Amino acid sequence: MPTHAPNTRRATDLLNTFAPTVAPAGPILIATDTSSASDAAFPMARLLAASLNASVEVVSALRPNTMPMYAYEPVPYWTQAEPYLLEGRQSEIDRQIARTTPVGTAWPVRVRVGEPLTEIVEDARAIDARVIIVGRGRHSMLARVFGGESVQRLLQLGDTPVLAVEPGSDTPPTNVVIATDFSAFSLYAARVAMSLIAPAATVRLVHVGPTLSEPDAANAAIVDGYTNEIATGFALLKEHLEPRGFIVETVSLQGSPSARLLEYLETSQADLVVTATHGYGFLRRMVLGSVTTDLIRSAPCSVLCVPGRARTIAAARANATAKQQTRSYALDVLDAELNAFTTRNAGRSCSIEMDRVDLGAQSLGHGMPLVGATYDKHDRSVSLMFGASSLLGEHLSHRMQGCESVHTISNAQGRDQVMRIVHDGGQTLLLLD
Repeated sequence: MPTHAPNTRRATDLLNTFAPTVAPAGPILIATDTSSASDAAFPMARLLAASLNASVEVVSALRPNTMPMYAYEPVPYWTQAEPYLLEGRQSEIDRQIARTTPVGTAWPVRVRVGEPLTEIVEDARAIDARVIIVGRGRHSMLARVFGGESVQRLLQLGDTPVLAVEPGSDTPPTNVVIATDFSAFSLYAARVAMSLIAPAATVRLVHVGPTLSEPDAANAAIVDGYTNEIATGFALLKEHLEPRGFIVETVSLQGSPSARLLEYLETSQADLVVTATHGYGFLRRMVLGSVTTDLIRSAPCSVLCVPGRARTIAAARANATAKQQTRSYALDVLDAELNAFTTRNAGRSCSIEMDRVDLGAQSLGHGMPLVGATYDKHDRSVSLMFGASSLLGEHLSHRMQGCESVHTISNAQGRDQVMRIVHDGGQTLLLLD
């Protein structure tokens, strides 16, 4: 039995305040290196396209040629790929389409030059792709472009969901497991998944919690409270998902999340597992959540990973309904406005993401209680503080200089959902759960 009580507020608080999201709706994008390991992406893309009435496009990327330049020491220098290399890659893709899809399949194909994974992420962003489909290739050498480690890099670099297809998958997923921790990110992942799979599928929402021993008189209330919160979380999750004819079941497990999920995927013979990719702490851009990493590497079925980005969910919230309200604050009254914001929201769990022009989006934390927000007019800086209590002196602070504007989004009941702070070099998003 744990020595401390599980966070029994989590399921109710996060899901009750989460507004509807809008799943991606652009073309399906196949990313290929033309190897046999990437073949599985093509038939799955065709099946999903028919089910969703969506278009399919194909992208591949060639690394540019490199040659040494000698000055004081040799330095690699990139040169443009020769035309014959581009034409050769195009021909390889044409042959791959011919061997993996019915005769006459004609999909737009682009061959880009640059670091392959970066080029694929940029291509997906440019066409607003609803999903990137890759052949999983987990049994091939990791040096292959789309080995398991490279799937993780696609998720770290981009915002587009990635479907890594298990070899031999030639039917749409019908036995789907969605891993959930009842956070806004896992709910968003579930919504994206249910926008992609066929309505006839059986969907199991699976939560893995801490191991709870048989309750005695001292801890019975804690165990009962946690059990009730899990049931409430599942009920709210099903309500938000609006199943549209899916068979939706719930499963609660205990133990190590990765180990229990992998065991469950084997015993349930799932053909698709879905997970959000949000991580924790300042290394979000470098390290995915451990459960996601383990599923990508070891799951016995296809894996759909949905990047958890504060800006993605914030944008979806802003566009979800006309009843939501957006406010902008003048800098001369910002100090008072942030004090009022603190009074309304102190103690709420939140995620914070910084999006800089030079570095891109970086998650600074997830599931952190808000202590407060302040403004210093002398250098136009906004400070956000997080922790269990400001009185204990144990908190994280994030300071942004050169504040240009501050905006908030609230729901129909006036409850704050998002704060956007535009400052020197970019913006910071505070996503309130």
